[in-house]
Amino acid sequence: MKDQKALLLRCLKNDIPAMVFSGNDILFLPLLRQYLIDAEMAGCTQEFLDDIKLRIAEFEKHVEMSPETIKLPD
Repeated sequence: MKDQKALLLRCLKNDIPAMVFSGNDILFLPLLRQYLIDAEMAGCTQEFLDDIKLRIAEFEKHVEMSPETIKLPD
């Protein structure tokens, strides 16, 4: 997850399903927190888990800095 843009481009190039979430999506932060729990239980590497934790921190900061932009996806 270090280079999310490269990952998305690789998925698009290889016709692999991918999904993009916006920092303004009120549903994404709880989803990402649950994903971290699932990834820990599945035995993902610490590097991968640390990357997820960084994304969580980024989204938390965005929510804190711009709460008026956080909304249900449409």
